[in-house]
Amino acid sequence: MNRRVCLGLMVALGAATLAPLETAAQTVTLRMVGSWAPGFSPSADVGHKFKDLVNQHGAGKVAIRYIGAEDVVPPFDQPEALVNGVFDVWYGAPNYWAGVVPGGDITELSPFLAPDGGPGSALHQFMVKLYERRGVRFLGHAAGDLGVGTHYITTRKRVARIEDLKGMKIRVAPVTRHFVQAAGAESITLPPAEIFLAMDRGTVDGFSWPVADAFTRYGWQNVSKFLIDQPMYRSGVSIVVNQRAWSRLSKEAQDVLMRAVAETQTWTRGWFAENLDKQKAAMRAAGMEIVTLSEADRDRWTKVANEALWKYYEGVMPKDVFAEAATLLERNR
Repeated sequence: MNRRVCLGLMVALGAATLAPLETAAQTVTLRMVGSWAPGFSPSADVGHKFKDLVNQHGAGKVAIRYIGAEDVVPPFDQPEALVNGVFDVWYGAPNYWAGVVPGGDITELSPFLAPDGGPGSALHQFMVKLYERRGVRFLGHAAGDLGVGTHYITTRKRVARIEDLKGMKIRVAPVTRHFVQAAGAESITLPPAEIFLAMDRGTVDGFSWPVADAFTRYGWQNVSKFLIDQPMYRSGVSIVVNQRAWSRLSKEAQDVLMRAVAETQTWTRGWFAENLDKQKAAMRAAGMEIVTLSEADRDRWTKVANEALWKYYEGVMPKDVFAEAATLLERNR
């Protein structure tokens, strides 16, 4: 985000919102922006669960005030806006940080229940250091259980093995682009609002999406025929804070935020499981078929997906940092 755009966003937010931190009595108030508004997206509800827990545990010490989502700052501009102090706290997709913090979404490959290992773990501390280089305090990555609430491929024609993707045009998120290309398909970048029309017109043959996150609320079950029931990566929600805002908090207030993160990570697992079940039921009711791959094809699908993403991270992260990440994430276990 260039300086002119950043200044424009600050003006749009208004002078009252722009104060880095507000103090009423002894309570410090942090301003939060999210990638998605609550009510439509279950992922947005994760960010708001964190906010509510902070406000509950931080009474008299620290509070979070939600000021908006894409109506405040376009989602892909939000990471840079946080770096520049336009607001204090952010929630959204981990891969939105890929262009700002190289490897900032590497916990998509995590084998642990809490993708970052949870506050206090060596992996969590690694992520904290990774983000500190850009003036951001990493708080946590909240996701579903392993294989729940993750990225899936949905198609217009049956796919029974990874080889069937070859030559297809697949709409991707940044994190799934590498798998799609490794499978021999063409990756197409489209915002969610354009997926329905692209599928309906046959502009794309399929798309990737974390199914638990409001799939049928977009109406995509009406232009899709098959869900390939093979999860990839971790998806979920990242929560981060501007480093200057974090540094101004007391140790007691910082502990409140970390407690809220840990509790959010626990709550999120059940939340995504519940929403995934509801979405799959709605997809079946609409006539979609959920395709289960053979064991051998599941293994091959997962191997290609993981190795494609590891290869990408190896190319964008410093050699020593990548090696540490590979060790902490147990790449070769």
